[in-house]
Amino acid sequence: MAEELPSNPRGLKAVVIILGVIFLGMMALFIYGLATKVGGKKGAIAAGIEIPAGETLIETTGAGDRLVLRLRAASGAERLLYIDPATGKALGSTALTGAP
Repeated sequence: MAEELPSNPRGLKAVVIILGVIFLGMMALFIYGLATKVGGKKGAIAAGIEIPAGETLIETTGAGDRLVLRLRAASGAERLLYIDPATGKALGSTALTGAP
């Protein structure tokens, strides 16, 4: 049997073009979503972190999205210094004291 062409091939052509544009738009959104999910601020590291004068770095560890430095002063007092690794700025500190 011979297939018959649709009575309005222009309408079919328009539907195919519209579906193609929608498909390309959805692919672009998918790729954008992957790029923003995978890339971004995470993983950025500051060029340098300044350790305060008179203190020695004892230990370094990560806690969530922060960098924690354990520092010891010349007097022997220790503290934890919380750093934002993306900017290198100090976010706060905690003094470590011994139990009585």
